[in-house]
Parts: sequence; C-alpha cells; structure tokens
Amino acid sequence: MSDTASLAELAGVAPDVLVRALGDAWFEVAGPPHERWFVSGEPAQVAVGWDGFGFTLARPEPRWEGHRLVWEFLPDRRFSSDEVLYERATLAEAAEEVARKRRRTFRWCPVCRRVNAREHVHDNTGLCMPCAERHLGVVY
Repeated sequence: MSDTASLAELAGVAPDVLVRALGDAWFEVAGPPHERWFVSGEPAQVAVGWDGFGFTLARPEPRWEGHRLVWEFLPDRRFSSDEVLYERATLAEAAEEVARKRRRTFRWCPVCRRVNAREHVHDNTGLCMPCAERHLGVVY
C-alpha cells in the first residue's frame, strides 16, 4: 500500500495535487530521528523528507550496516506546501532531475537482466544480490 496520501496530508494538499507535482507510489522509510522520509520508484529514485518546518527533495542513497539497509539522503532543495500547489511544474522538473541522477547509478544484472540500485549489486561482477545468493552461494 502506498503512503502517497500520508505525504499529501503532511503537505496539506490533495493526493492528486501531490501526484502532479512529485509523482506517485510514495512509501515511508525510516530516516533520521524527528524526520519523516518517503521514497518513490523501484528501485527508489526520489525522496521527500518532512522535518516539521518544511520539505526536502533529495536523492536516496541507502547503504548497508551489517544486514540492515540504512536510508541516507542527499538533499537537493527545500520546498514548501505552497510550491506543491502553485509551482507544480518547477517542482516536478526538480524531482525528475533528482531521479535522473539516481538512475545513473543503477546497474543491470548480467544474469537475470533486472535493473538494481547499487546497494543491491553484489560486487564488481555486477550480479544482483538474489543472483549472487542463487549462483555463487553468497549469504546475505
């Protein structure tokens, strides 16, 4: 289930307004304390954070800490609820640029031919983690 409605509520706009400005299929992920973070895309391509004062458009850059994926975000720009309402095209363009930067880091698995974010690529072989488990016996 998508958290798009929750993000729209935080922004104080209707979900269809949020979708036109920032896209759809938002899911809340664990971020820094006292902040709420949502990511969109599969693999995650764009992030929006809420810190109680405003919103941050960011590129998701998760990393592994042992067996746990920790979400980190590279901020691109701050924005307000008013921008979601009145400057949708500008915000949509900014979100697409963030997504383009993130997609440049994606890799295709040479075995299953699926696209993977770099945090899900085994090593310099380029195998995704499921293929590395299945074909190399790697345990994650």
